[in-house]
Amino acid sequence: MVTITCRHCDSPNIIKNGRTKSGQQKYYCKACSFYGTLDTKDEERSEKKQLVEKLHRERVSQRGIARITGLSRNTIVKILKQSHSTQAVKDEHSGAS
Repeated sequence: MVTITCRHCDSPNIIKNGRTKSGQQKYYCKACSFYGTLDTKDEERSEKKQLVEKLHRERVSQRGIARITGLSRNTIVKILKQSHSTQAVKDEHSGAS
């Protein structure tokens, strides 16, 4: 038997408590009163972000990236701005050494 634990306090004292709009199971932890899903979408988001950055390096247009990934064009722009500003900070620190 697989024991499901809370992602905040690691307590096995959780119960099912509804579903999200996308159909994901929600849980409630009786120990820490955490309410939400047990798995996060962080890994999926980081993979999409890496794909957007790779496609941009390959010179694919923003609209093309939006069609390929299924993300909105505004989201594509936001990801590219964040990656550009992060890259500028890295370049600034490496040049100062």
